[in-house]
Amino acid sequence: MEESLEVAWDFELDSSAGVDQSYGRDEHVGLVPLVSAARGSGLARFYPFTSMGRLCFSTGPRWWMGDGEPVPAFVTVDAEGGYVVWRGSPCVHPAEEVLETHAAAEAVAGLERLLGLRDFI
Repeated sequence: MEESLEVAWDFELDSSAGVDQSYGRDEHVGLVPLVSAARGSGLARFYPFTSMGRLCFSTGPRWWMGDGEPVPAFVTVDAEGGYVVWRGSPCVHPAEEVLETHAAAEAVAGLERLLGLRDFI
């Protein structure tokens, strides 16, 4: 049975809440606002996954088994609760830092532009 995008996003949001809670983050910083902003954007067409404080995306639910590929951009959450947008695969280093911001929506917009999902404003 294939995992739906809706189920994947629900899981990621729940999982992110647990991660943020473990770091003592409130609801305004961390992964939850980032995942929420991404879910309401053009990035919602991808399957989300988190790894080591990064929000990443893939074209299939099980990219590690050959069902899709990681998208060549991701966002990290820094120690101060800010966000860093990176160009490159989350699986291959080095990646190129593209944007630093303290706003989840701005990080998501940067990812969309980077991936060609949004026109430059």
